[in-house]
Formats: sequence, structure tokens, C-alpha cells
Amino acid sequence: ETAQPAANVAAEPLVRFEIDPAALFAAHKAARSGGPGLAGYYHSHPQGHPLPSATDCEHASGDGRLWAIVAGGEVRFYRDGERGFEPVP
Repeated sequence: ETAQPAANVAAEPLVRFEIDPAALFAAHKAARSGGPGLAGYYHSHPQGHPLPSATDCEHASGDGRLWAIVAGGEVRFYRDGERGFEPVP
């Protein structure tokens, strides 16, 4: 229902992203306390395509959550499944 921005705390934020662990922990804690569930994550590829990158694939956990990737004025969605990212129409 809503998107909650979180800081990118990666060492090289112009080329990598890492969700602020405190924000992610707070989102999980809120969900466990009856707040909104955590459906997934979003980030952009400013110089790329709206496809999971090699780095995205390294960080995939198979937790079934959605990833929205924004690039070139387009948003594509993927499910982080047990066998990697699967496109979601």
C-alpha cells in the first residue's frame, strides 16, 4: 500500500545499494507487531536497465519478496524466488 524510503548505506552509493539495516529491521519489527507487511524492495539502475544485476542476484535471498527495479523511465518487478529472480507481469 505504501513505499517507505530507506537510506542507501553502501560504501559506493552511486554504483551499489544497501538498504539501511536499521530501516529494514524497523520494517520487520513493525510487521511482526501487526503493522504493514514487508512486500519487497525497490531501487534504481540510473545508468542501466530495469533487470536484476549480478550484484542484485548476489543479494537475493529466495524469500519470495518482490523487487522493483527502476531504469530508463520504466519499472519492472521480480519475485526473489528459490531459483533466483522471476519476472512478475
